Amino acid sequence: MKKTLLSILLVLSLVALPVFAAPSLAAEKTLVIGGIAFLTGPAAAGGMACKAGWELAVDKYNKAGGLKVGADTYKIKLIVEDDAMSADQAATAATKLIKSDGAKFIIGPLIDNLKNVIYPITKKNGALMAVVDGMNVSRALPFDGNADVAADKPLYIRLHWANNEVAPFLFDYLQAKYPKAKKIAVCGVVEKTLEVTFADLKVNLPKRGLQVVGNLEGIAPDCSDYAPIVTRLLSAKPDAIFIPISTPVTWGFVTKSARELGFKGPIFCATHLDVAFTSMIAGGNATDIFGVGISLKDEAGLSKEAKYVSAEFLKKYSAKDLISDVHLVGYNGLWVLLQTIEKAKSVDPQKVLEAYEKLTKKGSLQTLWGPAYVGGKKTLGVNRTLCYPYTIDTCMKGVSKNAKTIFVAVP
Repeated sequence: MKKTLLSILLVLSLVALPVFAAPSLAAEKTLVIGGIAFLTGPAAAGGMACKAGWELAVDKYNKAGGLKVGADTYKIKLIVEDDAMSADQAATAATKLIKSDGAKFIIGPLIDNLKNVIYPITKKNGALMAVVDGMNVSRALPFDGNADVAADKPLYIRLHWANNEVAPFLFDYLQAKYPKAKKIAVCGVVEKTLEVTFADLKVNLPKRGLQVVGNLEGIAPDCSDYAPIVTRLLSAKPDAIFIPISTPVTWGFVTKSARELGFKGPIFCATHLDVAFTSMIAGGNATDIFGVGISLKDEAGLSKEAKYVSAEFLKKYSAKDLISDVHLVGYNGLWVLLQTIEKAKSVDPQKVLEAYEKLTKKGSLQTLWGPAYVGGKKTLGVNRTLCYPYTIDTCMKGVSKNAKTIFVAVP
């Protein structure tokens, strides 16, 4: 009887052993992604909206079980640091994210000159830097300090168009809808890239039969009095005003001031912004303004995916924090990066870079606005920028609309 009992106990103990050993084999893996944006300062609302878009992209993956990378599944941990539009703070943020938090991928910062500050840090430490929000000037307009991707910049990709890449579509639209508008005044946020853009416009607009008039008017991000600036702009008697680079509010306040000063011509902008948000800033009944952005007011013109992201935003954040379409752009950029990591079947930054460069067939990647692919070899010297559909949005007599779909291809 004793022998039988001992035998039973021995068998039970052997059966039980694997049960206690199994959990260690299923330990959850974590992928740290670092984000850098201006979360304080004059444009903080835009930075916070972009951060919200990043968070929503991470939420969707994590709620679905995580990011599938080959045979592994990763929970995504997003850590976002404030650069406060400061080079020193941006550098500190990048160093912390990589060395202390273990981030292998860095998204942001949102300002071109800060990209130049961050990149040497990410490169030195073997992290992949991904531009997911915007680029004022692409490598096609070379100048000292150009922040775009290049063949001699390893571990660096772009997942958003540059302002000079969409500007031709805006001038096409201007000439189609406002054929009598020939004289163009230019203003925008003070940056080296604005000066480079202005010089390019002076050379290339005459090829379209258009003329740049007046001096370039630079506007500080924290500007509070637009009247003197716009008065100088209008002294050249333009037919239209072009804003190549804007904060979330610059375009709106320029429009407000110009209308108050009696200007009735079109005012258009190359920074991604919801024209309805701009109209609200301008006084709520703006007309003859257009740009490259997604108007949330025109629900019929939104894709199913864009509607989903905006609905999720309102579930998680306050409606007052819905700053233009910035959350959509933030979401889209990180979503494309995560798709690329999945396709690489690796979380090694170099392998992800190599995978991205090979996604050259339309439909290789998806965006909130349709199928995309990676291009840029002929124009930029390397296949490292996203080519995808986007929207020209317009506001006429206070009614905002997603008016025209364009495809931003960079050969």
